[in-house]
Amino acid sequence: MNLKIVTDSTVELTEEEVSRYGITIIPLSSMIDNVVYHDEIEITNEEFLQKMKQSPELPKSSQPAVGKFLEAYNDLTADGSEVLSIHVTETISGTVHSAHQAAGLANGKVTVIDSEFCARGQAFQVLAAAEFASTASTMEELVTHLEDIKSRTILYISIANLENMIKGGRIGKTMGKLTSLMDIKATLQMTDGKLHSDSKGRGTKSIIKRYKEICQTLHDAPKKVSAIGFTHIGMSDYSTTILTMLKTTFPHVEPMVSYASPSVMTHAGPDAISVQFLLEA
Repeated sequence: MNLKIVTDSTVELTEEEVSRYGITIIPLSSMIDNVVYHDEIEITNEEFLQKMKQSPELPKSSQPAVGKFLEAYNDLTADGSEVLSIHVTETISGTVHSAHQAAGLANGKVTVIDSEFCARGQAFQVLAAAEFASTASTMEELVTHLEDIKSRTILYISIANLENMIKGGRIGKTMGKLTSLMDIKATLQMTDGKLHSDSKGRGTKSIIKRYKEICQTLHDAPKKVSAIGFTHIGMSDYSTTILTMLKTTFPHVEPMVSYASPSVMTHAGPDAISVQFLLEA
């Protein structure tokens, strides 16, 4: 297929991967202290984390404008190419909706899909599309292949600091103070594009314990782990311990370690981590 891939800045790809496959990344934006920043353009993810920690108010993230997508789609399809646009789950951002609107206005053929994940979990589909495009004969065949990748992706996210959830009103102030006082930590799993409660416990030791269970289960499973993404919002003692655990349990896989994008940081808050696994076919 004469195919070009578009995704958004919540994805975690290396510069080499982006260059090798000619992937177009449309940036999301965030406003903090009344200043708007586009991901990895005016500010790095690491710099954003520092500003977020210092700000008394929760940052506001925004999906790309429809016009940004439309401009990209028209440029990429001008030579007759098709575009496959793969985006972050709508649970985190309305980016996929902007992409759908632009696809309906584009001059060329554009297919938009919700990856139902973020970070490296999203990247698994982006890379699979880029690699499989040379052998797929139709877009339908390619999308079916991505559904298989999606079914073999597992994503967990652990919240170590409830500050952003309290600021954003997702947890009431009274409940927030109570859970903070009790040092409650939560681990969630993303399935069908939505986050569901996986476990809760006191202190980061409870998160470490849960990942020991996850690692053991996946290590013993018939389908082996073929790729791992490790997303953090500032490395800490507990996240370093979990990263070491991943490397020890799955020595044949080198985890890709990345800062979370600003949109994910705003939802999860400081010191959170996410681990994304891809299982073999």
